[in-house]
Amino acid sequence: MDENFSVVYGRNPVREILKTKVNGTLHIQKGANDFQIKDIVKAAEAQKIEIVYVDKATFDKFYGSKISQGVALKIDGSKNPAYLKTEEEFDAEISESESTDPIVILDGVKDVGNLGAIIRTSLLFGVAYVILPKNNSAPISDLVIKRSAGAVFQMKIVYVTNISNTIEKLKKNGYWVYAASGEGADISKMKFDGKSAFVFGEEGSGIRPLVKKNCDQIVKIPTNGKLDSLNLSVSVGVVLYEATRT
Repeated sequence: MDENFSVVYGRNPVREILKTKVNGTLHIQKGANDFQIKDIVKAAEAQKIEIVYVDKATFDKFYGSKISQGVALKIDGSKNPAYLKTEEEFDAEISESESTDPIVILDGVKDVGNLGAIIRTSLLFGVAYVILPKNNSAPISDLVIKRSAGAVFQMKIVYVTNISNTIEKLKKNGYWVYAASGEGADISKMKFDGKSAFVFGEEGSGIRPLVKKNCDQIVKIPTNGKLDSLNLSVSVGVVLYEATRT
């Protein structure tokens, strides 16, 4: 398949993606004509997306009926997508913004499932940006798009050259930067009134020492101690809940 294109399978992911502005082609398996398919087709028509009906044998060959549920969206990624912000755009925006919406920084998260789930969770909690390192992160792939249920197209995502430098920029623009780790202050007892950014590391290895050192404060999620840690995407959800509920 052309490297400029991504393919998203499944009715829910495709329906969510079609809530945003995308360019591409919608493939529908012939005979699939229930109310969910009709809603998807209607959403695609509203965006003037090309719709192609494909016979079952051909559709299964390329997509697999069990995975795709009779629908696949081939997204044109040849142009810089609107959801991807350059580092320069990000720097300019944070220097001018007075928003207190939180920022999520992922230090070396390589698992595509976690990345997709974190982007979806971030969108649900009103995160302003998800920041990723250019050379130490999972790419925005088909699987990430599907796991996020299309949230990647609604979330501002920034790839940066150096996480520590980005943290310093955030500090200069009034952000207090927290490292989410297994030790530190109990996040459930804290209040977050100003500009906040939260750093998370890969499961197992955690946040790199230098990155953690550059953060203003280390916070932890209180647990009963029966397990060593939570799944990363779950941890992000808990932290964002605590950060946005006050």
